[in-house]
Amino acid sequence: MHANAPVEEAGILALAFAYLGALVLLLYRRAASRGILGSLAPVGRMALTNYLTHSVLYFVLFTGVGFGLYGEVGPALCVGLALIIFAARMAVSRWWLARYRFGPAEWVWRTLTYGRMQPRRALVPSRAA
Repeated sequence: MHANAPVEEAGILALAFAYLGALVLLLYRRAASRGILGSLAPVGRMALTNYLTHSVLYFVLFTGVGFGLYGEVGPALCVGLALIIFAARMAVSRWWLARYRFGPAEWVWRTLTYGRMQPRRALVPSRAA
């Protein structure tokens, strides 16, 4: 490993985020793609729940605690698996937010932050449904 490796890695990461940002801006400017980006809103509203779910799920899938897939599957299968899992999380998030105000982890976080129980049920049908 040479001395510039951390700088190169940071540059690669920054470039990836720049490409991602440009792609999102291009998609958002087109009216037809707003629906695609809007479908990500429920996942964003349940970001903590989804992060924790992904962490536990991937821990079980890839470590010896669960299925031990680390090093056993190729990159294409990993990407395919990640896309399937993310699509499932999108559907579950949409379903959940049609019934509840917050994701489960977000509800716990708000309850602890405000020091009192937060309402769970949605007052009106959510647009996420």
